[in-house]
Amino acid sequence: MKKIYFLHGPDNGATVSGKWRNRLKNTYKGTDAIRDVIDWAAEGREFYVALINHEDGSRRVFHMNPPGCPEMCTDFATKRPVIGVIDQILKMTSRNANVDICLLERKRGGKASSDDQPWRAA
Repeated sequence: MKKIYFLHGPDNGATVSGKWRNRLKNTYKGTDAIRDVIDWAAEGREFYVALINHEDGSRRVFHMNPPGCPEMCTDFATKRPVIGVIDQILKMTSRNANVDICLLERKRGGKASSDDQPWRAA
């Protein structure tokens, strides 16, 4: 599963009410992204969160392991807790920058154990 949230800053010629509408829309999108990060982590999914800032071209990728997972992060991602990801989302949305928030679930291959938690030893 993949979810993408596009948060765009207001146009340069936008009115004051247009800027507020844009900020309110971005607040709701950011809240939806945070809610999905919390829900996916609570469900025990393994996923990535990518935060892409279009103004300076920076990209941060976080690898979210399910609770109790002994796997070490082997990809070019940073292993961070849920709170760190939420903090970064809040910082980016408060700057009113052009940001994309991408959530991508990782499906590991192999046989799952009987309790549907493939990261635990059978």
